Amino acid sequence: MKKPLLLTFVLMLAAASAYAQPWFDIGLKGGIGTSFMYNSQIFEDQVIVHKFKPGYTFGGKIGFNFIQEHQLTFDLMLSHMTQGYTYRPEGWSSTRDAEREFRFNGLDLLLMYRANRNGTYFEIGPQWTTYSKVKYQDTGGDYVSPLKPDQLIAKNNLGLALGFGGYIVGTDNFGVTSGLRFNYMFSDLASTEGRDVNFPVLKPSAKSDPTHNIGIFFVIEMNFDFGYLVSPTCGQRGKLFVL
Repeated sequence: MKKPLLLTFVLMLAAASAYAQPWFDIGLKGGIGTSFMYNSQIFEDQVIVHKFKPGYTFGGKIGFNFIQEHQLTFDLMLSHMTQGYTYRPEGWSSTRDAEREFRFNGLDLLLMYRANRNGTYFEIGPQWTTYSKVKYQDTGGDYVSPLKPDQLIAKNNLGLALGFGGYIVGTDNFGVTSGLRFNYMFSDLASTEGRDVNFPVLKPSAKSDPTHNIGIFFVIEMNFDFGYLVSPTCGQRGKLFVL
């Protein structure tokens, strides 16, 4: 049953493309925002408290517009994320809370479906991320040794990204967009070693709940259309402003 439905869908797209104007585009994009390591144990036990820290992402994309309002894109992004916590260790006498911070880089691969309509867009798709250069700082003590910081984090993660925004300015072949992009990672951010030391709480516990990374970024994107499969004069993409 599934194969006939899939074949019907592919044939419908092919038929729609025959009367549309398929083309490719490439783009550069970057964004600033923050990420949040969600772990239910943090809220239940309240041993540590989240402290928001800035993050950023930048990279490029290539897209295939198979009909005027619909697009598939492949994004390759480099990101940097920081998560801070405050807490009070046992015997802590200072009036200021101790601070803990994890910093790490990510290489993000995203396959996104994007719907364009009336100068706005909505996008959704899977995200795969691999992590590197993990750094750990803690004014309350060292709760990681003899492990190294990069042993706490899983090598990669799988999640979902979605976003929305609008076209700001552009010409027939060039456009600038801005919007918000959210991502939620389904896989546990902690590695096996990280779960053994109860990352990111780093305090012995009878349970070790999974940690899911959540991100939100304000993104600006510059796109250049090329490789038209038919003449581009049969229609234009909607924009909020046109030069």
